[in-house]
Amino acid sequence: MSVYTSVNIEELKIWLQDYALGDLTDYQGIKSGITNTNYFLMTAHDRFVLTLFEKNTIEDLPYFVDLMAHLAGYSFLCPKPIFKKNGTALSILKNKPALIVTCLKGKELSKPEVNHCAAVGKSLAELHVKSANFESQHQNTRDLNWIKKTADSLFNLLPQDENQLLKEEILYQEKQNYKLPKSTIHGDLFRDNVLFLNDEVTGFIDFYYACTDFIILDVAIAVNDWCVNDDGSFDKVRLNAFLVAYKKIRSFNDDENQAWNNILRLASLRFWVSRLNDFYHAEEGELTYTKDPNHFKKILKQRISE
Repeated sequence: MSVYTSVNIEELKIWLQDYALGDLTDYQGIKSGITNTNYFLMTAHDRFVLTLFEKNTIEDLPYFVDLMAHLAGYSFLCPKPIFKKNGTALSILKNKPALIVTCLKGKELSKPEVNHCAAVGKSLAELHVKSANFESQHQNTRDLNWIKKTADSLFNLLPQDENQLLKEEILYQEKQNYKLPKSTIHGDLFRDNVLFLNDEVTGFIDFYYACTDFIILDVAIAVNDWCVNDDGSFDKVRLNAFLVAYKKIRSFNDDENQAWNNILRLASLRFWVSRLNDFYHAEEGELTYTKDPNHFKKILKQRISE
């Protein structure tokens, strides 16, 4: 959620005339995140989040709008899309697809404790249950095929040890034959995508990597961020709290239990490659934030050793 596309206040005021949100009083670029341009919008009515999509076409985006509307309709705490006066949610701003959503209360946690991990595990299971009857499907654009294609653009840039690790783990994942339940997943449930207020989850945000994939991949992505120590190893107490809370609502089946560590490795690989790609192929922006790829290299090496 860096700022790659700059918008001034006069441009925003004109563009917002299509919405019944009241007069724009202030706006602010959001630095955290790495994919899209985001602004806080303050109007006479409330506070909202504006997203300009840097890599998606407008045809890519109805799935995400519909998913957030579906979850909000089932009282799941997530941003609600804001519709224009003509009844549509998506628009064009500065030649980029744009969407406004409600701004949830709360803030992200940098150092989650055991009770926070349990709360996120519970909420993630609720998301999986409440999205089970969401009929739309969307391919995971960061699947193993994407990992392989992206790795091809990185091999000549990496030191030898990272080259070897990357090639070996891709080969390992290619040999797997996962037979696991699929449904709608968030796909990016890191600490900066969950809001808390008074130790309670107030919402999940940033659904723009949501897709149809293995349900436990979503769990693996989350615990690889919420339950890890600085060296990439698991904090077993936080991990146990997360999984116990999750499984009280949605338990793993036998295939999921058997594949669990390999899926943890796949999730680690996906985000290591993503961060390597952002590091070596960085895009320029007014406010940009690139995350350290070494963090997920450590996590991947830990998962391989476990």
